Amino acid sequence: MAAHENETFRVVYEKHYAAILGYCLRRAHRDSAPDIASDVFVVAWRKRESMPEAEFVLPWLYAVAANTMANHRRTLRRRTSLMVRARRLTLGDEPSPEIQVIRRTEDVAVIDAVRRLRPNDQELILLSAWEGLSAPQIASRFQISLSAAEKRLSRAKRRLGAELTRTDKMPETGRLGTKGWTP
Repeated sequence: MAAHENETFRVVYEKHYAAILGYCLRRAHRDSAPDIASDVFVVAWRKRESMPEAEFVLPWLYAVAANTMANHRRTLRRRTSLMVRARRLTLGDEPSPEIQVIRRTEDVAVIDAVRRLRPNDQELILLSAWEGLSAPQIASRFQISLSAAEKRLSRAKRRLGAELTRTDKMPETGRLGTKGWTP
């Protein structure tokens, strides 16, 4: 194994670990996020031969993180199904890191609206708004053309706007209420 290859990977790790950890913290339980982030870099090391150019490394790592998190969720579901029903793990009862940090009514409404979107739309919105990826980077993440990425992002934003408009019609308790509230 070449020293250059090790150094290149070390630079990638040091440059992007915080972003990948943040990505995991926003999508997984805070106790699991550091382990998932570490697993992302284990997978990245194994697949370093297919690592893209520097500009597209972070979107590629986000794709690896999404797959790693999917594996983590499957493992968690299997483990949870083996537990006694009374001790079932309820990840939804504890506020997510976003809600713990952002308490303002408008921000909670946006987070709720994003959560009502389809998973693909959620991921597009989060990658764009929260992770700060550009349309070309999003195209790289999903392995689609730039035009397709721009169209999907535009549609996701339009759907989010529709959800926010719908949210504005909700009573105050509905907007901030429990997850079981329906209009």
